[in-house]
Parts: sequence; C-alpha cells; structure tokens
Amino acid sequence: MKNLLYTCLSYKVVLLFIGFTGTLNAQNNCSQFYPSEIGKTMILHHYNHKNKLSSKTAYSVANINSSGSKTEITMNMDLIDGKRNNSISKAEFKITCDGETTYLDPESIISPQLFSQYEGMEYTIDGTDISIPNLLTVGQELPDGQVTMSVNVGGMGITMDIKLLNRTVTAKENIRTNAGSFDCYLIEYTNETKMSMGIRQTLAVKQWIAKDAGLVKQETRKQNGKLMTKSILEQYN
Repeated sequence: MKNLLYTCLSYKVVLLFIGFTGTLNAQNNCSQFYPSEIGKTMILHHYNHKNKLSSKTAYSVANINSSGSKTEITMNMDLIDGKRNNSISKAEFKITCDGETTYLDPESIISPQLFSQYEGMEYTIDGTDISIPNLLTVGQELPDGQVTMSVNVGGMGITMDIKLLNRTVTAKENIRTNAGSFDCYLIEYTNETKMSMGIRQTLAVKQWIAKDAGLVKQETRKQNGKLMTKSILEQYN
C-alpha cells in the first residue's frame, strides 16, 4: 500500500513539467515546460531503490484547444511494465495554461493504478491545482499542491490526502541522460501522504526540469535519505 501511495504522484505530478523541443505555437499561450504539438511523445524510465528498471511511462499529445487567453492540452499516458514490456494501464488527462502559469488539476494527479484498485466503487476527488510559473529563477518559492481522494469501500469510507509542500527552485544544474545533455532547474519539495486507516508517509522529492525537454530526472527519498525511486528521461521526439 505504501508503494501505491507514492505511485499516485510518481507517474502524474511529473506531467506538469513535460516539454519538447520545437517552437511554441503563439496561439497556445503555452509554458516552455510541456508539449505544444500534437503527436509529440516522450518516455520516462522509472527505477526502484536497487536501481532496477520497474516501469516506463510513455506520454503523447492527443489534442490542443486554445480559447482566448487559455490553452487546454489533452495528454495520453501509457504505463508499461519494466520486465514484461506490456501495458499496465492507460489514461487521458488535461493540462491548462493562461500565458503566465501552467496548471495540473487535482484529479490528474491520481495514478491510473490507484483508480484500478477502486474500480466500480464510488469516489470523489478534490484539491488545489499544482502550478508552475512560465519563468523560473533560483530561490523562487512555488505554491503548494494538495489533493484528497475519498472512496466508499463496501460501506466503509477511505480518505487519502496528499500534500506537496515547500516547493522551491533551489539550483541550476546540468544533467546528462540517454536523451542528451540538459541545463536544468532543480525543484525540491516535501510529499506528505496520509490515509484515514492510519498510514502516513513523508518523502523528499527532487525534480530536474529543462526548457524544451521538461522533466529530465526525479528522485524520491525517505526521511533518512535512502533512495526510494528515481525517474530518467530516456527519449523524446
């Protein structure tokens, strides 16, 4: 269950920072940290604490809709098993931008894997958007994010609350992956998750994001500093 709690952010919050090379369409009012062309794709590889490949996530831009000062981008996501290389789950979600800030709605934070656990059950999702300004600077503090999911399981209510706290741009660093070499902004924050059944977890997260390329690397560690998982940009085109 604890791994599942982390999963609900591991594969979704990173979507806020997805980006691709290419010129931004002026009608899209887009951030530099997510895709702006239909058909663009990227693949992230996810590794466990033993540095073994556990899964992959493939993202693609399905549709872009601009109206006035706002742009809505529809993304497809395919979560793939790292050993068998078969699809585990698929989802569709939306990212919006108003020309100054990019927003990820609360429901899109929840992983398809978590939804599959409660298939056929009644649930509600509420919270605040996760946001990032179109311009970043070292030392900049970003708004916190929060989402609450309540599920009715056989007449028993289960509530899960996830908070992204103290989000701060802490440095600029160069990161090299199989996808290339990237000049990145490093964003650090605390992920606090608790459930009504008494499960609590506090994690330290680091995300390296680059203009045009978006999320390049992510590390999640326990409070004692031990690595839990990491994600690496493997390719984008």
